[in-house]
Amino acid sequence: GEIDEFELRTKSAEEQEKSLISLYGIGPASVGYIMLDAFHHWDYLKNISPWEQKIYSHIFFNKDHEKELVPVPKMLKRFEKWGKWKALAVHYVWEDIWWKRRNEHLPWLEKLIRL
Repeated sequence: GEIDEFELRTKSAEEQEKSLISLYGIGPASVGYIMLDAFHHWDYLKNISPWEQKIYSHIFFNKDHEKELVPVPKMLKRFEKWGKWKALAVHYVWEDIWWKRRNEHLPWLEKLIRL
């Protein structure tokens, strides 16, 4: 399919989501990244991929993903505390952990990303 990005920017979040998901190769995770990064829907957080779920289990719930993987619905409920900023808040913490990794050894993260 084809979409007009500029026209899409004038649509509601629901219409944007519907248009994006109709594109070949775009799934729920990609829609989430685009809604946050390109369309600035700071509250758009509907999907957590399995690899993010493992990392989120550690950073937001202090759980070892090998022993207890926090269910996605529980994560989404917890993130509601940030309201209209929930996706931005989660993204901020996500970016912070990768910046920390540049300056210090994080064994739990290295294991998850297989380095």
